[in-house]
Amino acid sequence: MAQAYPIIFDNVDSETSTVCTSPTICTTSPICTPPTTNSNPTTSKDQQKWESFQSSIPWPGRTFIIRSHDTGQVITFLDGEIILDKPGGFGTFRWRCVERRGWLGFRDPVSARYMGYDSRGWIRCAVDKHNDWEYICVRKRPEGGYVLLVLVENKLLPMGVCSQETGGVVRQRVKIRDWNSEGIVWDFIEVPCPTV
Repeated sequence: MAQAYPIIFDNVDSETSTVCTSPTICTTSPICTPPTTNSNPTTSKDQQKWESFQSSIPWPGRTFIIRSHDTGQVITFLDGEIILDKPGGFGTFRWRCVERRGWLGFRDPVSARYMGYDSRGWIRCAVDKHNDWEYICVRKRPEGGYVLLVLVENKLLPMGVCSQETGGVVRQRVKIRDWNSEGIVWDFIEVPCPTV
């Protein structure tokens, strides 16, 4: 029998929390939390919210939430695209770490599809096999966080954040970037993934 593990994300701008008991079922309910003070006025609310979460080491067979080191938003599979979104949003934000031929990969446990890239460099979740375009190298940084690297024409290039406007809506998407780009540092938050 599968066991459900609740994950609670406080909604910073309201007095509610989102409770996720599975990758697809989330509910919002009031929660009483004590008021907090901020000794560092330059720290954003998102950074405060995530301070207590230490980055884990990505390892095959474990499940992670992959969050931007800079913004606290998480890599989310929503409406067929990989975007950055607030934790606990509508999309899938848990990624199962797998390994093939020494390369890591990240699989969406709901669709069983792998994170990879397309011919334009956009990160996508579209194939059910862990092949070359889904191979990911995770490199730890001395300053903290990790860089996610993909193999492109015999070079490792980082995955980073890029704004894209579609139909008048601007979304933060994940794309292959160059080394001078911002938003290429990621944290891994290990979470339990119930077996189905």
